[in-house]
Amino acid sequence: MANPDTDISLPPWFQSKIGYSLTPTGRQLLEEYSGISASEVEAHIYKIRDMAWEIFPWPCVGQFWFISFGLSLHPAYPSLLARFRSSDPTSTPIKFLDLGTCLGQDLRKLAFDGVPVQSLYGSDIAPDYERIGHQLFRDGDRFTDRFIAADFFEEDAEKSGLAKTEGSWDFINIIMILHLFDWPTQIQACRRILKLLSRKPGSMVIGEQSGSTEPREYVLKPPMVAQGEHKTMYLHSDKTFIEMWQVVGKEAGRGLKIEVVYEDQDDRDMRAKEEQMGKKRFFSEAEQRFLFFTVEVV
Repeated sequence: MANPDTDISLPPWFQSKIGYSLTPTGRQLLEEYSGISASEVEAHIYKIRDMAWEIFPWPCVGQFWFISFGLSLHPAYPSLLARFRSSDPTSTPIKFLDLGTCLGQDLRKLAFDGVPVQSLYGSDIAPDYERIGHQLFRDGDRFTDRFIAADFFEEDAEKSGLAKTEGSWDFINIIMILHLFDWPTQIQACRRILKLLSRKPGSMVIGEQSGSTEPREYVLKPPMVAQGEHKTMYLHSDKTFIEMWQVVGKEAGRGLKIEVVYEDQDDRDMRAKEEQMGKKRFFSEAEQRFLFFTVEVV
């Protein structure tokens, strides 16, 4: 296992210990769904994290976000599960797409909570995430053909398996994705997401991202970018996030119901405790908030 205390080449978001990142929910899933013994869970996670780190050193990998099961923390998660449970089992299965799925952690939580596997798909640009996800959850024999390796910005169906699915998805999940981009690129991303989403009323984009009560362009600094490189990310408030989707919806001729809420005080208190325990964050200003959102076709 890589050690940030001795390896100075490791970035500051490489977290040496799992600690608070392994919640009771995460442990339960790995023990009951994946069949990993309680004594082996942490060693297993460290091994998988190092494998995923070799693919790309994302902060979400370095800080064990792949065992946080972020979708299950969304205020609309119970309603999402209810939609699946109330669906007609004799009709065409509901189709759920997890964009930027990483190791497919949110898909496994949905499956663990009773959603049929045939409804669940994930897409990411790195095809090796499918293999590592199977190793993390030990379900290569029962969670097969669920991964679409693609750049979701690619619109050519001859080059992208994901582009071939435009208009077919009942739900699209995007956890901690949009804030990676500047405003123009977020607009472009939202256009692509709407093209992928079904036009049926009730079809929905659901997700979470970093935001701020004071919306602004955030200039990235080393080590988040190379020395001399200029790159920005746009951190939305609830109002600017709604405005962005309104622009894209109007442009596409789509009626959208957009709802955004900030994380609650309990979540903010928990993040403060984590920071006191040594977890490094890159958007830790007083104005920073996580945004939970839904964008529903009406």
